[in-house]
Amino acid sequence: MTTAERPPRSLRTKLLVTVLAATSIGLAAALVITIVGVHSFMRSRLERQVTDYLTGLSDYLAIPPEARRLAPRPAQRGVCAAMIISSSGQLDQYWGAHPAKVPAPPVDLLRSMAADHAIVALPGSTYLGVARQLPDGSYVVGAVSTEDYDQIARRIVFAGCLVALLVLTVLALVLLQLSKRWLRPLESVVGTARSIADGDLSQRVEVAGSTYETHSLTRSFNTMVSRLQDSFDRRRDAELRLRRFVAAAGHELRTPLSAISGYAQLAQLGALDEPAEFHAAMRRVGGETKRMTALIDELLLLAELDRGRPSEAEPVDLGPLCIDAVHDAQAAAPEWELRHDIDPRREYPVVGDAFRLRQTVTNLLANIRAHTPKGTKAQVWLSTTGTEHVIDILDDGPGIDPALHERVFEPFFRAGPQRTPGSGLGLSIVAELVHHHDGTIRVLPTDTGCWIRVSLPAMTMTELPAAAGAPGGGADPAG
Repeated sequence: MTTAERPPRSLRTKLLVTVLAATSIGLAAALVITIVGVHSFMRSRLERQVTDYLTGLSDYLAIPPEARRLAPRPAQRGVCAAMIISSSGQLDQYWGAHPAKVPAPPVDLLRSMAADHAIVALPGSTYLGVARQLPDGSYVVGAVSTEDYDQIARRIVFAGCLVALLVLTVLALVLLQLSKRWLRPLESVVGTARSIADGDLSQRVEVAGSTYETHSLTRSFNTMVSRLQDSFDRRRDAELRLRRFVAAAGHELRTPLSAISGYAQLAQLGALDEPAEFHAAMRRVGGETKRMTALIDELLLLAELDRGRPSEAEPVDLGPLCIDAVHDAQAAAPEWELRHDIDPRREYPVVGDAFRLRQTVTNLLANIRAHTPKGTKAQVWLSTTGTEHVIDILDDGPGIDPALHERVFEPFFRAGPQRTPGSGLGLSIVAELVHHHDGTIRVLPTDTGCWIRVSLPAMTMTELPAAAGAPGGGADPAG
């Protein structure tokens, strides 16, 4: 397996190896420093013992032999051996350990030790020695064994290694448990990510981290997945709506095209020889052509709004706009009683496209004429709620099933039977126009009839300069 193919080590392994390696280096350094310090202390102590003893012994040997009987020989106090060696290298006198344990240094080494006052390791032994030259040319030598101190050093090393091993074992166990706890959110993220990769976007990570970083990670991960799921849901819904829209559009266009094609075939077969029949057929063809043209125009408008093409941004007063729309609708359909309760002296300013806003109100009134019987009464009024201007349109017609309130704004949706006149795009266009102006539209529950509310953001003082400078500023009630 190549380096590129080898799977990476886990974060837990890297954490354990790194911490244990750093701790091992620290313990080893501490052990080395301890051993060096202990060794230095013990050597200094040995050197001081043997030096002090040799100084006292030298002073003792400087006393005349007759007087030595009255003066006690200095106590060795840890010094293993003391000896007097002649200038020729012969051992003349020895005190302490067995002679075989402390070999007599050669004369050349004695001269160097005496001249430099140096403490050196005696050759072939575990002793440290120091020498002084006596007035008669002989040498007095003191030696001390390092075996006890070497044994202490070995015990320190053994104990240090044992303690270090124990510390590393306990540390490894503690780190293993802590890493499981600390890395549990990351493992949960990994498991959830695998489920998401398999297509299950409903999975989420439990937001419960032992540290700020893991807590933030899980929350950010869940937010990302939620947005991803919302994006997929919107895409799926958009595709579903597009398929329904294309199917419904094809069905709506097929009806006039079938009528036109049928009359054309009748004309080709000579079945319309009578002038009256021919003119009637042409009228039907013209009517279906107008219907198809109007349907295509509405589809193009929906596509234009869906692309988000910018419209005119100008100050528009909703009061005159709604009043004129009601008057025009009443004049076009006197069989319906269309009224308004709007104070013409009050202003309801918004920023938007006057033509599109007028089209919104006109389409809502046209929807009343298309889906309610003659004699239906409808009322339009304006109000202000917070930072919004609200247009309410209420009629006493047959109304809409409450279960269908959310669907009436879908393209080609009809709340009544399919023979209901209209293309089924009126309310869809109204909803897109309202959303295009950052507003909302909904069907409100009522005991009788249908109640539609349109809410549009009121114009603020900060929007006034920009809107006033836009081309074509000012309301156009006539549309």
